[in-house]
Amino acid sequence: MLGLPSTTEVDRVLPKRAFYDHLQLDPATRRSFVDEIESITVRNSVKPSTTGIPAGDVVQEVLVLEVALKGATVPKAALAAIARSNPHRLLFACTWDGRACLAVLLGSIVVGQWQDAGKITLRLDPSGMDQTWDLMASQVAYGDEGREDETVEERHATDEKIERLKEQLAKVEARHRIEKQFARRNRLFDEANELREQINKLGEGR
Repeated sequence: MLGLPSTTEVDRVLPKRAFYDHLQLDPATRRSFVDEIESITVRNSVKPSTTGIPAGDVVQEVLVLEVALKGATVPKAALAAIARSNPHRLLFACTWDGRACLAVLLGSIVVGQWQDAGKITLRLDPSGMDQTWDLMASQVAYGDEGREDETVEERHATDEKIERLKEQLAKVEARHRIEKQFARRNRLFDEANELREQINKLGEGR
């Protein structure tokens, strides 16, 4: 799967009940296991013994899980619950109707675009498992090969912070537009400028 070496193939089915019977799940997430997921299969185990790639300081193994779906809805909460319950890094290949979309947990679940399942391939980094995980996750989340100055988790955390600041800025600007009191308008103006500076600083070089 995903053009990974045949030595990494596992093809072991995981019973859904093992997840929703033993994990602490809210009712909606529990229902998504039943209503949205057809089956869960470990397709690949990317680790030193199956690839020859040296173990990393943080990452020793990446498991590729095929999550066969009953429709086009990707059950993000269920994927996050699975990923958080496993000590290894997980890469999900959600499949439905001959198509697939990949997903990884980077603080929150990041889901790629639906594509022809047979045309998706992922590259590995022979220098180490830490680098391999970063490369695999960057291909899923950003469609690129990552950055030298930050890990994919750091990159995603910064992107999420920028989005939160933008949402906060939009609210401040909306309040500024309707505020009639002069001193309050000035405070909101200053707050908006400060938020813009934070956003610009975080976004430098991105």
